[in-house]
Amino acid sequence: MSICHKIVAVIVFVLTLPACQDAEPTAVPPTPSPSPQPEPTAVPHTIDGVLSPNEWASAEIAALSDGSELFMMQDDTYLYLGIRSATPEMIGANVFVEQDGQVRILHTSAALGTAVYQQNDAIWQQTQDFDWQCRDTSDSAAAQAARAAYLEQNHWLAANSRMGTPNELEYQIEWTGDVQRIAVSVFRSTAPDERVFWPATLNDATIQPNPGGLPAEMDFAPEQWAAKYRE
Repeated sequence: MSICHKIVAVIVFVLTLPACQDAEPTAVPPTPSPSPQPEPTAVPHTIDGVLSPNEWASAEIAALSDGSELFMMQDDTYLYLGIRSATPEMIGANVFVEQDGQVRILHTSAALGTAVYQQNDAIWQQTQDFDWQCRDTSDSAAAQAARAAYLEQNHWLAANSRMGTPNELEYQIEWTGDVQRIAVSVFRSTAPDERVFWPATLNDATIQPNPGGLPAEMDFAPEQWAAKYRE
């Protein structure tokens, strides 16, 4: 290569250096961070008639007779039940709890009520009728105090049907022993005399409507119900 050619090559090389040095690096978009997910809780925070996913994430789920869902959780003090109807209309429920020859009917609709039946040989006789309470669905201090008092006095609480999501209910039932047999019977506002139930094999008084009020005697078969054990 001649000296003139070398000089030209060096000049071209030097002139290209600023362009290389001033070039902007290609931008790399940042990797998006995952959205934080709510941590599941051991038990529901509040009995408000809303089956919040983070509260019921660890629940056992069973199917009622029409495919509606029953959520179940427990701790050392309470058994928790959540009900989600397969259809959107408002629901009410009776939860039947048997222990030591006594059946309690835990009712929620526009109010809460507890009825009691005692076993007498093959017959179950009523010893307590419903006494309707907790009609106030607000979050006022008085309404919350009434719910707390009901839980303390009756050893259970449920969301009034007019609270929360219309086709969802929540129950909080105190353990009064190491084992309780339970049956769940749900009715809809559009068909109050029809029942959907769990276990789906029930065939006793738990699935019968009582439009005129509870009878003095009922034909329960707790051996058909589900046994729940305190863990």
